[in-house]
Amino acid sequence: MRRGVVGFSEDDIQAKIYDSDLFKRLARYLKPYLFHVVISFIMLIFITGSELARPALTKFAVDEFITANTDMISFPNKTAKARFVQKYDKIKFHEYEDQNKFYITFSNNKTNFIAEAELNELKKKKRYFNKIVLIENNSENAKLLKTVDQQKISPELFAIPAVKLFQMKEEGILTKEQLRSLQSRNIHKLRFYGVILFGIIILQFFAYYLQIYMINFASQHAMFDLRKSVFAHVSKMPLSFFDKNPIGRLVTRVTNDVRTLDEMFSNGLIQLLQEFFVLTGIIVMMLIFNWKLALMTFTILPVVIFLFLVFMRKSRKIYREVRKRVAQINATLAEDIAGVKIIQLFNQFKRKCQDFYQINLEYYQTSISMMKIFAFFRPLINSMRRVALAVILWYGGSRILDNMISLGLFIAFVSYLDRFFEPINRLSEKFNIMQAAMAGTERIFDLMDKNPENYQVENNRCQVELQGKIEFKNVWLAYNDDDFVLRDISFQIEKGEKVALVGHTGSGKTSIISLLAGLYPHQKGEILLDGKSLKEYCLEDIRNNIGIVQQDVFLFSGTIKDNIILNNQKISDAEIQRVSEYVNVAKFIESLPQKYEEPVMERGSTFSVGQRQLIAFARVLAYDPAIFVLDEATSNIDTETELLIQDALQKVMANRTSIIIAHRLSTIQHVDRIIVLHKGRIVEEGNHQELLKKGGLYYHLYKLQYE
Repeated sequence: MRRGVVGFSEDDIQAKIYDSDLFKRLARYLKPYLFHVVISFIMLIFITGSELARPALTKFAVDEFITANTDMISFPNKTAKARFVQKYDKIKFHEYEDQNKFYITFSNNKTNFIAEAELNELKKKKRYFNKIVLIENNSENAKLLKTVDQQKISPELFAIPAVKLFQMKEEGILTKEQLRSLQSRNIHKLRFYGVILFGIIILQFFAYYLQIYMINFASQHAMFDLRKSVFAHVSKMPLSFFDKNPIGRLVTRVTNDVRTLDEMFSNGLIQLLQEFFVLTGIIVMMLIFNWKLALMTFTILPVVIFLFLVFMRKSRKIYREVRKRVAQINATLAEDIAGVKIIQLFNQFKRKCQDFYQINLEYYQTSISMMKIFAFFRPLINSMRRVALAVILWYGGSRILDNMISLGLFIAFVSYLDRFFEPINRLSEKFNIMQAAMAGTERIFDLMDKNPENYQVENNRCQVELQGKIEFKNVWLAYNDDDFVLRDISFQIEKGEKVALVGHTGSGKTSIISLLAGLYPHQKGEILLDGKSLKEYCLEDIRNNIGIVQQDVFLFSGTIKDNIILNNQKISDAEIQRVSEYVNVAKFIESLPQKYEEPVMERGSTFSVGQRQLIAFARVLAYDPAIFVLDEATSNIDTETELLIQDALQKVMANRTSIIIAHRLSTIQHVDRIIVLHKGRIVEEGNHQELLKKGGLYYHLYKLQYE
């Protein structure tokens, strides 16, 4: 068996915002749910595209159908039109034809791209029409506009100067209804755009739902698998690991740290990708629409990037401290709540409150430091947003007046700008989620990298039934470095022999049992079971064949039956009844309202010490081990319960190798052999009468108890 002293980091994790190795290890847990991740990513791309499409659709709707922003040029023949269109191929033209007359329409702000001399020549020949409105060609519209010059450009459309239409409206020549009738083409187009926008919103809703559901489905299942792996790994760690690590910290690993990963997958990483796509898309769209206005808007970007980098650097350092303080609080709470009875009995309430106050204060002060960074960063980014808006108003407004950009383009830029800063604000939050997740990931995998107990199940040597012969050959044990608690221990216990271990507190009795059960590694010597080295057995086989009843019995939350069978469904109700009667605990259990289904509170706090120990006897016997160990289990119980246990012991130890550890020598006078330990060494060995005759350490222990 591979054994080793296993330590644990003191939460001094230097987590990066991105660590490819950690992400690869995490990806293994997401791999079974790759389909859901891919669907979520596809939905994310659609959502990003729809976010970018809305301002663009608004721009086209405003420029094409709300504002009078269309100019028109007529041509005497098709060749002249084709030559002009080819010459200014960067301008988007709409082409029309009616009775050998040819027309093009284009956005008014594109006029500046046409050569001034050519534009003046077109105006001189009255072939250039500034700011026209396209009207459907029907008798009703022709009748309403009979006093206005009309230019038929296609069988379906004619054009009139926008100024004339607005003038007729102002003079009351046209009613609102008539004006709506004339502009029915534009109204239909606007409705069409409205339907498209509404459709995008509906599709966005379902895309958001599907994206959130899919990524959370994958995340929850992946974290479910990860929690199972972490708990299974922790459960297999050697006891030396738990000696060095507070329970609260380990609980933090399985709960808080895994939860941060869940938050990263479900709300952090995918949203971070979305914000990145949106930012990139906005920059591209703004450059496509008007690169000059875009570059003027982006003049504040270097400042924003600098501020964000400063925020990242400062917050990372403080956030590590926050996580460290949280782990300290959890560890302190777990310890103090578990020991609340001692705190109350020894009036340590005030001191413990003061200790917790100090730890809590450190966490509070660190959290305040983090809050100050947020309080400075968020308003500063909002101020940068307002500066960028001022730049658009100053530069973009003047370009509108110079007829260089359209109103729709200006509105789209303002919309994009507002959307541009939302991801930057949210990135600070996502950054913390990512940071917490990476710190949690590093802690989790730091724990997973610790060497667990080697159960040797891969060698297929499990399911061995031991006979019960035990031999220690010159065994040395140290829990810390060279501070040996067992020194050159050698003894042999034959199958079915009853042996007692006796000695002062700290002499090494329980350490021998710990070595026998493979709970700790020994540094020197050899331990044999049935003539084979302990290292050649599966830990499962060793522990299946050794039944231990300890002084401090641990009962799990559940029922009495659960605590007897410990999830071994092969043990029948009849067998549970038999072993319970065998150890004289059936009478107590039968007196309970729900008998064997009686609920057990945490640690069996509602039962007496003796009742818990009798249940532990039943638990051991239900597994019928080859080796039975009684570890000072009768030192804290009343005389009546001790008599019940003594009666049960005679039955339990029959034809079974048994080791009894006890301070009360009355419980071991009838064993086959007594081994006396002192300061980690065997000083005497023999039966009760032989040791009394020697007048050694055992004799003095006996006299102390009975004189």
